[in-house]
Amino acid sequence: MKNRFIRYGVTLAAVLFVAFFGSKIISPSESFTDTDEEVKSQLVVNGFKIDGITFYGNQVLALLEENGQKKLYIGDRQQAVIENVTPWVDYQVPNSPDKSYRGVEVNPDAHLLYLYGKKDDGSNFIEMINIGTKETVSEIPFEGSAKISNIKFKNGYEEGMLYAKTNPEKQKAEIIFNTPEFDSHMDLFVVDLPSKKATVDWVDADPELEHIVYTIKDQGKISAFVHDLATNKTTQLDKISGDKFLFDGEQLIGFKSKKDKLDIKEFKYKQMTSTKEPENVTYDIVIKNGIVIDPDKETMKIGYHVGIKDDKVAAVTKSPIRGETEIDAYQKIVSPGFIDMLSFNPNPMAAKFKIGDGVTTNLSMHGCTVDFNGFFNQYENHPTSVNYGGALFAVRLRYEAGLGNHGTPTQEQIDYMVKRANEEIKKGALALAFSPEYYPGTTPDEIRALMKVAKEYGIVTHFHGRHSSLTGEHTSIDSVKEVLGYARELDAPVHFMHLHSTGGTGAMDEAIALIEEARADGYQVTYDVYPYDSWATDISFERLSGDWQSRFGISYSDIQVAGTTERLTEETFPIYRKKGGQVIVYAMDEDELNQALQVDHSMIGSDATMDSEFNHPRGAGTFSRFIGRYIRDLDILPLMEGMKKITIHSARQLEEVAPAMSTRGRLHVGATADITVFDYHEIIDTSTAEKPASLSKGIDYVIVSGSVAKDETGVQTQVKNGQPIMGVFE
Repeated sequence: MKNRFIRYGVTLAAVLFVAFFGSKIISPSESFTDTDEEVKSQLVVNGFKIDGITFYGNQVLALLEENGQKKLYIGDRQQAVIENVTPWVDYQVPNSPDKSYRGVEVNPDAHLLYLYGKKDDGSNFIEMINIGTKETVSEIPFEGSAKISNIKFKNGYEEGMLYAKTNPEKQKAEIIFNTPEFDSHMDLFVVDLPSKKATVDWVDADPELEHIVYTIKDQGKISAFVHDLATNKTTQLDKISGDKFLFDGEQLIGFKSKKDKLDIKEFKYKQMTSTKEPENVTYDIVIKNGIVIDPDKETMKIGYHVGIKDDKVAAVTKSPIRGETEIDAYQKIVSPGFIDMLSFNPNPMAAKFKIGDGVTTNLSMHGCTVDFNGFFNQYENHPTSVNYGGALFAVRLRYEAGLGNHGTPTQEQIDYMVKRANEEIKKGALALAFSPEYYPGTTPDEIRALMKVAKEYGIVTHFHGRHSSLTGEHTSIDSVKEVLGYARELDAPVHFMHLHSTGGTGAMDEAIALIEEARADGYQVTYDVYPYDSWATDISFERLSGDWQSRFGISYSDIQVAGTTERLTEETFPIYRKKGGQVIVYAMDEDELNQALQVDHSMIGSDATMDSEFNHPRGAGTFSRFIGRYIRDLDILPLMEGMKKITIHSARQLEEVAPAMSTRGRLHVGATADITVFDYHEIIDTSTAEKPASLSKGIDYVIVSGSVAKDETGVQTQVKNGQPIMGVFE
């Protein structure tokens, strides 16, 4: 029985190779060129094209196309050759008129054969067949109708399926690792393709998923590469003679057609050499055996250990290390702590829920204070769990100058605000924040005057735009035009807060086009969003004044009282409007959010703190929701691109004025030990509109400046190691 399973597995691997490569059948005697970019051939044996190939014990399993029909063949593997390739008598490909089988793979541990391909409607499917009984265990649809490479079962560091998905329009291909059930999609890295006709047709990996081999097929030409996830380096293979490659342990081999057999050729590739750590070193904390992601270098180090000494990362290595405290991160992602680019000043409750969502740095960029000495002294005297800092709150300068939300400033009042901005920015501000929708008296002259001060200090001006309406004299897009006008006129950096709720609402195509045009012209323009299709405000505020139904295209029932199940009515709206309080407004299109998320420079900001039980769920679940729903479940963007949006993008915007950010948002030796450990397969928000104050799922550990703020028992509210994030100016 054992030998029979071996035969099944070998045959299966061969099938897998066949299924995902081109249609041209060549003569076994056709010569191969020496340079991979010019190879125009495919593997054949006995005159039949090999669609897929895989090892199984000491044999090879292949899927061949014989006279227009797909058949499984099995062959004997010797040291340098595969021979005796004959039809597999124990099992053959079903004759299914609505299916086109394109590949085969095997799970030797579970004795499963996988046949996969496309249905007549273009959708991808995979059949799981019990090798012993020949019965189909299940059929799973996956990845819609996308262009998929071969599929490889891997069971080294983690069990799952490896494959590539090509997006011709974007000229990119995602290299994906999924569960055997295809229910937890994770992008390992993204390949840039040379043309819209190019595809990644073949992939495989070594057992530990450190090195990925892949081929690019472009208009008949084949190139082969090996990508090292731990270094983010790619090596092109020389003198290839076919379009399919397999890892046999750490050995990488390719094939060359030779009439009734296949010659085996070993390929050398650069391997990561693990640095030996100093002996007899005991770290304060060691995070062991995790998937260590550094968005700064775009590296993914699988099965690595992180050593922390004091508040710094002192080691990232595969060599065994020990610590006073050791955290088991097997099959968990170890990432830089999340940076909330749009938040408010945290009280103890708010800080707890930030930690519970993986956030280590909470930035009050909607407006922090006009008394930075007082702000930093407050948290020095009453420490908090998260790192803290924020933007100069422009509207409060208006209040100091004797203006309210609607008053028009005199030149004398503008001069006063300029003087005060100079005084406060140098005390530690990270940015300047305007919200003219809430304070409509804010004038262009006032904005320009203060932006000039911000520019002198090198800080970015953040905007909650003046308009968010869908209809009327001024609509959402006018906010984008106004802000970009300031950027161009003053040559000053600008940042849009929550673009999908203020600026891009109902006009995301145009908003992004205008932003990208400004960036192409050399202006620094960025934005953030939060991963929800609803926004929140105090119902007594300016945003829900006047004809809000027409402005936002909603009705009373689209407004929910935060922390309750109550939806408003024509009768209850004026009552709540009079007494105030947080409401959640369902007035955004998730498609526009998805569009905004896919722009590479966008960031994530929650625009909330969970400082009471009556708030928007984004105050507790923004970052877990972003990863769990938009990266993993909906596959809106690749994992590494998503991690950048919650770490390094924000750090890079601030690091030139805030030295504390130059070591945050990354995870390598010398970085500040702000770290979040999470289960990629489990992470998701649990906070809802009805119950906002609910901790996220899948966040296992959070470390802030070298101290464990969340562990397997929960958030450690007594650990208050948050550090000030201050602008430093000479």
